[in-house]
Amino acid sequence: MKTLRSFVGGRWIEGREPFATLVNPATEEPLARTSSAGIDFGAAVEFGRSQGGPALRELTFAQRGALLGSWSKALHAARDELIALSMENGGNTRSDAKFDIDGAIATLAHYAELGAQLGSMRALRDGDAVQLGRTARYAGLHLWVPRDGVAVHINAFNFPAWGTCEKAACALLAGMPILSKPGGRRRSAPASFRATLSNSSAARPEICSTGSDLRTWSRSPAPRRPRQSCASSSPAEGRA
Repeated sequence: MKTLRSFVGGRWIEGREPFATLVNPATEEPLARTSSAGIDFGAAVEFGRSQGGPALRELTFAQRGALLGSWSKALHAARDELIALSMENGGNTRSDAKFDIDGAIATLAHYAELGAQLGSMRALRDGDAVQLGRTARYAGLHLWVPRDGVAVHINAFNFPAWGTCEKAACALLAGMPILSKPGGRRRSAPASFRATLSNSSAARPEICSTGSDLRTWSRSPAPRRPRQSCASSSPAEGRA
């Protein structure tokens, strides 16, 4: 039987006993087994904060969007394989499986376009510049910048591809790394789906096959900086 692995800390990790058996809900045929035993969730969160976050924040919106675009293309190239696996994994009809996979592909493509539109910036302006002195030579400007943390996603079992992508695309475009856990016992399709993503691009998601302890590790504090102020002694040009 195939054993599903988790992609954490920049590498694939196979869990230890006890394993959960994943079955086709329509036929009860065993498909794979999985376990999160032996995965250091604290280290996974720290890896996202210390390596994933800084790497993403170095990229412009356009570059982050290009990575999402590469994911969309990778999923499209494996579309038929993913649809077939989704039918086994969820007991779906082909129509339902297509809805999930095609939704994921389209969502990633949409956020890729948003990144291209935002261009070479790394942060967003929040309103207009505010004059702080007697002349406009001294002015302040608020900027929206990425958080210094990790977005932890607990995904629903019924839309393993689309549900993952609509959360991941938003976070990654904003410059925030992700730690993603499939929901329920329908994990064979999400695992193949995420393996496709992980092999397609330098921006690889942290993936856990299971992970009830994920919430505990994600609660540990991290610096928060969603908004920053900057002052300039020359007229603000509005560039982030």
